[in-house]
Amino acid sequence: MSHSKVGENETVEDLRNEDDRNEDTAENICDNSSKKRSWVWNHFIEEKNSEGSIAKCKYCKKVLSGSTKGGTSHLKRHLENVCKRYQKNSTNQLLLLPSSKDPIKCFKFNQEESRKFLAKFIICAELPFRIVEHTVFLDFMRSLQPLFKIMGRKTVKHDCMALYQEERKKLHDVFKNLSSRVSFTTDIWTSNQKIGYISFTAHYIDSNFTLHKKIISFKKLPYPHTSFAIEDAVKKCLVEWELDYKICAITLDNCSTNDAVMRRLRDHFCASMLFSGEYSHIRCYAHILNIMVQDGMKIIHEAIECIREIVRYVSASPSRMQAFNEILQHMRLPARKGLTLDVPTRWNSTYEMLHDALGYKDTLIRYATEHSCVCPTNDEWKKASIILKFLEAFLDATKVFSGCKYPTSNLYLKEVWGIRALLMDESIDTDETVKQLTNEMLKKFNKYWSQCNNLLVIASILDPRSKLIFVEFCYQKAFELEECKKKIDDIRACLFKLYNEYVDATRMHPSMSSSERTSNFGGQGDISSVSSKKKFGMDFAQFRSQSSSKRPKRSELDSYLDDDVLPYLENKEFDILAWWKSNAAVYPILSRMARDVLAIPVSTVSSESAFSTGGRVVDQYRSSLSPSTVEALVCTQDWLREQYDEGI
Repeated sequence: MSHSKVGENETVEDLRNEDDRNEDTAENICDNSSKKRSWVWNHFIEEKNSEGSIAKCKYCKKVLSGSTKGGTSHLKRHLENVCKRYQKNSTNQLLLLPSSKDPIKCFKFNQEESRKFLAKFIICAELPFRIVEHTVFLDFMRSLQPLFKIMGRKTVKHDCMALYQEERKKLHDVFKNLSSRVSFTTDIWTSNQKIGYISFTAHYIDSNFTLHKKIISFKKLPYPHTSFAIEDAVKKCLVEWELDYKICAITLDNCSTNDAVMRRLRDHFCASMLFSGEYSHIRCYAHILNIMVQDGMKIIHEAIECIREIVRYVSASPSRMQAFNEILQHMRLPARKGLTLDVPTRWNSTYEMLHDALGYKDTLIRYATEHSCVCPTNDEWKKASIILKFLEAFLDATKVFSGCKYPTSNLYLKEVWGIRALLMDESIDTDETVKQLTNEMLKKFNKYWSQCNNLLVIASILDPRSKLIFVEFCYQKAFELEECKKKIDDIRACLFKLYNEYVDATRMHPSMSSSERTSNFGGQGDISSVSSKKKFGMDFAQFRSQSSSKRPKRSELDSYLDDDVLPYLENKEFDILAWWKSNAAVYPILSRMARDVLAIPVSTVSSESAFSTGGRVVDQYRSSLSPSTVEALVCTQDWLREQYDEGI
């Protein structure tokens, strides 16, 4: 049989079996023309000398025994383990023995497995289905594996949908066996198809204290996008995934429509929610910060307009940028390709513009002087510096709230009160415009944060660096003495009520059954068979247990609150989930509570990120994709992301 050409119906195993048969029956026998039948002789030159037959390697020229009596195993070992210059071609890979530990040598082509990897590649790389019909792609695949049977775009689409169903079932089984509650984020997006989609993302912490984020629904939402339509979509998703009895909290954008949605969801699912759903509605605090900044920017827009004008003027033409760079050279500063100009409706871009402009303040002043153009006054530069300080604080908080790979609920109180401290800082109110800015922002702050969501406050308490003392510290600065005491008592009562719910749940579903506990302590059935002395000792142990149970015991929560608070280390990252994992044996009930509360996201950024994926999937070249196909591509890509641990 010729190994240079492999038939379509022949598998790698067929080739290996045939090769084995050849070696077993005639490996060391020469035919009439003395031609060696083993494939290894393709890589050796047989020569005769006075001592007999020798075999010289074609690559490294090493001389080995060529005797037909000793077989060819030593020649194979030389090729596989010794000769560095031996290049294994595709034929060698198909015929090398499967007993080798080298994965290349053990390779066995599998059409179905290759098709699955191709589907994963198309989904993760966001490629069109028709790429499998591209001529260059076909040549590329043939060069890699001639046995691979090329498919059309319809078959590839079918494989992608099958992969979606497979991964969906895996995730459904994970949720089914999950012992913790799940929090959710949801948001709405309109594609270039003019079709509305609602994204629903699940957030949970598994038994290994690892935070997970999974897009579980990306469905078409019929117009109009009323509260009833959103409510119906959320209900269907929860029931479909069998998560309606595991709801911890739902994070939504701050709007009246979502308020109506949550009221009806609470009424429907209250029996299975914590606190009957009283604190289940989490407002997107990244969105609230954006509202505060946008309102403040309306007041200070005149203070930054002059800076925007000079930046726009310098960046308007290559000749002006060249003149600007010449000044930079005289000042021994690196040249710039251009200056950052903001989009007025995006305050984060305004921050970047001010940060950039203030860094080149002296250069811009000199440029304006030499070219007789309008330049901000010293007072306006000072205001810009103060405004930059405000925007930086909001930007930092927004970045913290927008995180998806770490818990954010425990950071909520610290970030919010940091912003409040900045707004209350009287040392920066040196200008009437700045005073007006801080007053306006404080009004918004008091509107949104006068009633903190108790679940997020409890999340701060479950941070061992904060605990209840940090809440007391914040409230003392924000409220009068009587109101502060009332709010702290309310939080304490809420905290213990939640803890007791978990205690009751643990008693209802103990990790060890009563029969197992009895067997571990001997069991009453064994008493008759033991000596009277041992029976007396067991009776005393039982009496001691009953007596100790009558005395009040300190709960896990009491012990946790009384333990020392961990210090804040600014330059060192703190992994709160790793801390709870290492202390789960000390606080078994509290650690279960922490898994639920710390999984609550304080922003809808995770759902909004799904729209970025959706925008790439449904681009101008693939706008004819059906909503079901879009959902499969978006969700499967998100589920595969963890497996490959890369930024797709």
